[in-house]
Amino acid sequence: MRQIVIDHISEYLQEFCRECGIEYSAPLVDVQRPPRSEMGDFSLASPMRLAKQLKKPPLEIAKSIAEKIRSGNKFFEKVETAPPGFVNFFLKNDTISDALGEVFGKTHECVKSHNPSTVVIDYSSVNIAKQMHVGHLRSTIIGDVLARVLEARGKTVIRQNHLGDWGLPIAMVLWKVSPVLREIEKSGKDASAELPLEKLEGYYRASAKECSESKSAAEEVHKILIKLQNGDSVLLADWKTITRLSMHEVYRMYKILDVKLYEENERGESFYRDMLAETVAKISESGKLVESQGAKCVFLSQFKTKDGDPLPIIVQKSDGGYNYDTFDLAALRYRIDLLHADRIIYVTDSRQALHFSQLFALGKELKWTERSGKEAILEHVTFGSVLGEDGKPLKTRSGENIKLSDLLQEAIDKAHSVVNEKNPDLSSEKKLAVAMSVGIGAVKYADLSQNRNNDYIFSFDRMLSLNGNTAPYLQYAHARVCSIFRKGSVIESQIPQKPLEMNETERLLALKILQLPEIVSLVETELRPHYLCTYLFELASTFAVFYDECPILTAATENQKLSRISLCKQVRDVISFGLSLLGIESPQEM
Repeated sequence: MRQIVIDHISEYLQEFCRECGIEYSAPLVDVQRPPRSEMGDFSLASPMRLAKQLKKPPLEIAKSIAEKIRSGNKFFEKVETAPPGFVNFFLKNDTISDALGEVFGKTHECVKSHNPSTVVIDYSSVNIAKQMHVGHLRSTIIGDVLARVLEARGKTVIRQNHLGDWGLPIAMVLWKVSPVLREIEKSGKDASAELPLEKLEGYYRASAKECSESKSAAEEVHKILIKLQNGDSVLLADWKTITRLSMHEVYRMYKILDVKLYEENERGESFYRDMLAETVAKISESGKLVESQGAKCVFLSQFKTKDGDPLPIIVQKSDGGYNYDTFDLAALRYRIDLLHADRIIYVTDSRQALHFSQLFALGKELKWTERSGKEAILEHVTFGSVLGEDGKPLKTRSGENIKLSDLLQEAIDKAHSVVNEKNPDLSSEKKLAVAMSVGIGAVKYADLSQNRNNDYIFSFDRMLSLNGNTAPYLQYAHARVCSIFRKGSVIESQIPQKPLEMNETERLLALKILQLPEIVSLVETELRPHYLCTYLFELASTFAVFYDECPILTAATENQKLSRISLCKQVRDVISFGLSLLGIESPQEM
């Protein structure tokens, strides 16, 4: 709706600028939403921008613009001015109703942009031979939501799961696991049954401990690493086996979370291993490579240590090996040159901020970010930590990271108890299905509804509440509309596409429904899922007021009943679509 208002006002503002002899530009149409509905549906702040140029008080300019818009306008009910220089607009009910009719049944279509581009999004990035724990939750679900939103906006989205599957940690696993694989082969047993991810992680931990305590163990692992990197066929086969055994459990977690990452999205460090030498050579050709203490480095003037010394970007270690910087530089080249990315988004915690700042700066310095006369946009989406109710990082009682599988199962179990209490008449199958959607949805929403840069406190009681800004509250609003339709035997094909009449409560609900495209666009730009969560909560809250104040199936007139059913359908569709962007199910019963 905001864009429709902007398009309408811009015609009058262009004419006003012409008459005043000044240049018009799109940013002049500064349309905002007033803090209170009695101040208008929309507000124009342009007079404040024009005051210096026109050498007139903003309120005087506002009155001139308002008068111009009032004459011949059939779009607004009222156009008023307010100090220090706002023009406030009140839409006609017919304008709102017509706008609802335009988007009726087109929730998916109304959020699309007409600016196609290719976006690469790097998220989750799990490590091989390590179980997913609560620390993986935020990157995985934030990245998944951003990918869904960008796709909904009509972008070509390429998901990348940058696995930690190469280098010293893998050599540590191979040192312990390769002999075990030989024994499994001799016995004819199934490796997937004999080596679950939990056991692989145990081997990695044991190996890491031995390497830290024994120089000879560390040397043995280093020899394995060299053989692996030189293409030893047996070690490569074992590496592939370990990778698939690990990812089998990871994909089980993705399925529970309804995260859209699949094997074809895997682009681990190993994928870039044959590009590393060329990447270093390309940097050397630029003349920016410097040898420092035997390592090949790049020094950029904007990066300093705490003492003010130059901070190196090491692209090849003194022993000839490569590190995270090299892998990510190779990945950057691949994503721009071969995937033709216009925008690359990296979703990791804030501890990697320096790494990505250096990566982006070097990529620009080397002009690797340029393609066909355009520069790819590079963005690092950071996030805070998940805390326990004691305000400390969420851990088990023994101080270890909580396994994601345990966390999600506990959420499902607790949701099942709530469903049993609230709706004991549901069948066992429906109770389990609702518990899955509510429990998983609650965990995801509790995370996504926070400003991602903030830490947040993990509380099952809070996130499973049917009151407040929670997934169950939104899911219940959706289920309530479904219940109304079942009770009233509503035939959806016969629902009018727009309200036939609206009172003030219905009007406020209609305006909130129409805000969806604006919010989805904002999430695309700002990469902050909590904007969508806040909007859905406001919509559900506005619907709750409407539900209490406006009888639906027992409305006074048939027109009133049909109008309210039409609003209900749009609320249901927007909540369902919004939750789908968050990767959360919308149950019809709760």
